Amino acid sequence: MRSSRWLSAVGVIALLGTGPNMVAAAADGAQAAALAGSVDKTGIELVGLKAIQSFADNERDANALDEARKLAESKPEDMGYPWFEPKSGALEIRAVNDKGRAAGQTEASKLSSGGAKTVVASAPASIAELDGIAEAVTHLSEEGMPGAKGIWKTEPDDKNGRIIITVLAHDDALMAALAERFGTDRIAVRIQNRGPASSASRDSDNPAYWGGAKISTSTGKGCTTGFAWTNGASAAMLTAAHCISTGGKISYPAHANAGTVTSATRENWNDTYGTRYYTGQTTYRGDVALIQYPTGTSSAPYMYNGAPHTSTSTKVKAMASRESQAPDAACVNGTTTGEWCGVVTATRVNAYYVIDGPNVWARRVVQAEALGNTCPTHGDSGGPVYRKQWTDGVAAVGIFSGSVPEIYACAVWFTDIWDAYYGLPGTLKVTG
Repeated sequence: MRSSRWLSAVGVIALLGTGPNMVAAAADGAQAAALAGSVDKTGIELVGLKAIQSFADNERDANALDEARKLAESKPEDMGYPWFEPKSGALEIRAVNDKGRAAGQTEASKLSSGGAKTVVASAPASIAELDGIAEAVTHLSEEGMPGAKGIWKTEPDDKNGRIIITVLAHDDALMAALAERFGTDRIAVRIQNRGPASSASRDSDNPAYWGGAKISTSTGKGCTTGFAWTNGASAAMLTAAHCISTGGKISYPAHANAGTVTSATRENWNDTYGTRYYTGQTTYRGDVALIQYPTGTSSAPYMYNGAPHTSTSTKVKAMASRESQAPDAACVNGTTTGEWCGVVTATRVNAYYVIDGPNVWARRVVQAEALGNTCPTHGDSGGPVYRKQWTDGVAAVGIFSGSVPEIYACAVWFTDIWDAYYGLPGTLKVTG
């Protein structure tokens, strides 16, 4: 399929008026990006693949944004979604009426005194209105709206005060029905053909994100996701800290810049020295980072547990009831090697990663060993370490960090899941 740079303006206009038989081209990621900012003939704006939601790249602003969101969500009839403008560093607390503005002024004063650049602005729409639209969209198929079976996601657009509706394909009848039902100011549409839900694989994961999936990082590493995590109301995921040692963005093959790792507070690795303390802590906790997903993106308590390039999966049913100790069973499953299983042979280990540098040590990790010449390797870092405790699920044990092949065996090192629990905010997502 042609890339977006070859899609002429005439071609874009033609796509906007097509019916369901012409949708395959529009569903391609490159062409979906080309449609961003275009307006359908119904008047509904079409957006690209990237979420239009607030995020901050430092802890002070992230905390301020979090407080603003909490305030807004506590007053959904009076306030809209806050918006953080990264270029100016300004945080807008948005209100729809006098009651919301009064609450916003109080919060803005508090946040500004803490150093955040905070103002009160008018909201395009209240959270209650937008949440109502999002909920209504989930019922359109059962109500019989034409083409509604192609809707598979909604998310808020923080900047513009609307709901983005993601559809498998462009459909004239559906677009007309959406415009009639909701108007054109409070909704936008994204065209993205995700394929059947069962087609997601560890090489191309989609929300809700699972453990054991392939990711890349803004620091140039290819790694594996560990376990779905929750940080308050926000979805998150564990991986290895050395995969993103200075903080930054993580991407999936089908979703660029899907999540963020905050330096020092959400990762504990230094490329020169290995394990470092999380900010404000005094205990080494192996090699583990917390990926934070933006509002509207989710993670789920499942993990890919098959061979590389497969979609085989299982449930994450519990966190290990205690820290690892010999001779507990421990399995690793990464996107490069697939499954490796051994037994714990030592805990509270400081492992020297000589290949990574003369002073690089993984501190306070767990060691497991097994006979054979298979060993987890590059690309598996960050993957889930687990115990096969049930026929339909596993207990989370830790996050894979590194390995060394021995003559007739393999030794691996991982961060205990309890160190992730004590070192990072939030907790493991489980199916129960």
